[in-house]
Formats: sequence, structure tokens, C-alpha cells
Amino acid sequence: RESELQEIARNLLPHSEDPELKVLIIGGLGGIGKTQLAITYAKRYQRYYNSIFWLNANSEDTLKASIRSLANRVQILDVKNNTLDDEQICTQVSKWLSEKGNTNWLLIFDNHDRPEQYNIKKYYPYASHGSIIITTRSPELLTGSVIRVQRLESIDESLRILETRSARKD
Repeated sequence: RESELQEIARNLLPHSEDPELKVLIIGGLGGIGKTQLAITYAKRYQRYYNSIFWLNANSEDTLKASIRSLANRVQILDVKNNTLDDEQICTQVSKWLSEKGNTNWLLIFDNHDRPEQYNIKKYYPYASHGSIIITTRSPELLTGSVIRVQRLESIDESLRILETRSARKD
């Protein structure tokens, strides 16, 4: 999936001279490798980001829980001892991501497979900088640059992935 990884990098890597919010949608059939592609990108290009956050976007409730966890992890506020509701926490996280000096972050909204259930843009930070990846089975319902993950071209590519994932040769 080298060509897809290079295309993601072209679309998302931060540019200090021209910061802007970049949104990339990785779309394709279930089980085709969208999440693995996002993981590989995050690992390979982590040095370009100050922070990378994985958010479960399977449903609005799981996304809110992920954002609450993010707030706690970066110590924006003590979520466990706080009475803020989900919307207030999302606002605090958005403010933190929007800070002027906090520009090189990557948010990965994973498994947003039913975009008709809720508007994911509601959970984007107010920032005019940063990078967002959304993995979904329905890319046509979202706004942003789109990469459609296709089946692997050859059996050799499939075998290389199997070797890597299983940590076994032959």
C-alpha cells in the first residue's frame, strides 16, 4: 500500500509556512485495510506530529467517550473529578487543539461507517491547522480529500502483509 501511504502524506503532512486544517477520508469495503493504513501512516510519519490521537467514531457515544479520554490524557482538565458534560469537554478539547502553538497534531476518527447517524464535523476542532483522517465505508457522504482503498493488486502484496502481521516467514 505504498502508493496510498504516499498519497496520504502528500495530503496531510504539516507545512509550517502554510498551516491549514487538512481532512482526508480513507474509504473502502469493510476489512479491506483502512484502519491498518491509518495505523501505518501514523507510525511512519509520527515524527512530523507533536501529538496523534485515535478516536473511535463507530457511534456518537463512542466518539464522545474517546474525546473524554483524550481530554484526560493530555490533562486539559481532570475529567474524572469534573462535572462537565460531553459538549463542554468537546469544546475544551477543541480549544486546546486550536491554540496557536499547537498546530502539528493528527486526529484519526476510526470506523465512521454510518455518517448519516451524526455529523462528524461537529467534533472537528475550531482550528485552521492540524490534520484529520477519517476511516469509513461511506466516503461519498463526507467532505475532504478521499483515498479509496482497493483490493491488493497481487498475491505477493497479500503475502507480505500476512508475513508482517503474523511475524512468520514463508
